[in-house]
Amino acid sequence: MSYELVFWRQATMMTQSSKTTYESLKSDHAVEGLSDLPIDEVLSDITSMFPNSQRESDGSEEWIRWLSADEEDSFRVTWSSQHFRVECHHLPLEQVNCLVKIGEKFSCPLYDPQTGERFRFSRS
Repeated sequence: MSYELVFWRQATMMTQSSKTTYESLKSDHAVEGLSDLPIDEVLSDITSMFPNSQRESDGSEEWIRWLSADEEDSFRVTWSSQHFRVECHHLPLEQVNCLVKIGEKFSCPLYDPQTGERFRFSRS
């Protein structure tokens, strides 16, 4: 079973829905009102948190792939200047939470396309 986690940072109040934003990003369209991310820092944090992850390319697209030691769990990260998307396969909650924390570090709350919910940061 696979599922997606998607992260972006809003620069301004937006009138379009999170679902519309997601669909635009998924179609490789820039979205007005979103900030560009320090994507190299985001990717560095992901590869640091998941040391056996590998950055790969097929010439037209680039991604990061991570596979657990038992090869049961994995994810694939793709990105643009405005977002990063994680396609998870049987990923345990602990690893999902690590990815969510990376999003939070860069002020990018999680959008869950399976439920259509964009989460907000909790106040401590």
